[in-house]
Amino acid sequence: MTRRVVLSLGSKPGPPDQCYLGALGLDGLDLEVVCVRPADDPETVRALVRESAGLVLSGGPDVHPARYNEEPAGTEMRYVDETRDALEFAALAEADAAGLPVLAICRGAQVLNVQRGGGLIQDLGDAHRDGREQAEKWRPFHTVDVIPGTRTAKLLGATAETNSRHHQALDPARLGAGLTLSGRCTDGTVEAVEESGPRFVLGVQWHPENMAIAADDSPERRQARALFAAFAQAAHQHRAD
Repeated sequence: MTRRVVLSLGSKPGPPDQCYLGALGLDGLDLEVVCVRPADDPETVRALVRESAGLVLSGGPDVHPARYNEEPAGTEMRYVDETRDALEFAALAEADAAGLPVLAICRGAQVLNVQRGGGLIQDLGDAHRDGREQAEKWRPFHTVDVIPGTRTAKLLGATAETNSRHHQALDPARLGAGLTLSGRCTDGTVEAVEESGPRFVLGVQWHPENMAIAADDSPERRQARALFAAFAQAAHQHRAD
C-alpha cells in the first residue's frame, strides 16, 4: 500500500526538487510525495504532516541564528528565509508529536538539530563546498566515518563517500535533545545524527538525493538508496502499527 509522506522544499521550484522527488519515487518505495513550500498555510501543513506517514526536510539556505540564540556571524543573511524556518520548525514539531519517521538532509539536518535545542557552527569556510554543476553533484567529495553500532552504520557500513555543499554544520558541543552523533568527516565536522530508539529520525549533512542516481552498482548509489529505502520502510511500518 502506498504511504503518503511530506517533502518540504524551498520557495522557488527548480532542478534540485526533481532530485528529491526522484529519490523518493524510486521503484519499490511505494511513497506518495506531497510537497510543501514556505508560502503554504502553516496550519494546513501541520494537519498534512499529522495525517501522513513521514517527513523529509530538504536542503536550502541558512537557519536564522536567532533560532539558536546567536547573532549573525558568518550566516548568509541574504538567503535566510524566516518563513521557511517557521514552517519547517512547525512541521517537525508536528512530526515529533505524532512519532513520524523523519529524514533530514543538509539544511534539514540543521533544522532538526536546532529544533531540538541544539546549535550550529555558522561558518566553516569553503572546505565543504564542492561547487560542481547540477549534473555532477552526485560525485563524492569526502569520506564520512560512521559511528559503529548506530542506525546509520547498519545502513551505510563503516564509511561513506559523500558529496558536499555547505558552509555551516551542527555544533558537536550542542547536539539537540535526543540526537546522537552517527557520522563525522575526517576534520571533525558532524555529518550525520540520529535519534536512538526504534523511531526513524536521521539527519545527514550531504545530499543522498543526488547520489541516488550515481553509476549503477556503485557504493555511492547503494548507500544513498539505502537511506531512502529505510525511510520508506519506516513510513510503511508507522502506518501499519
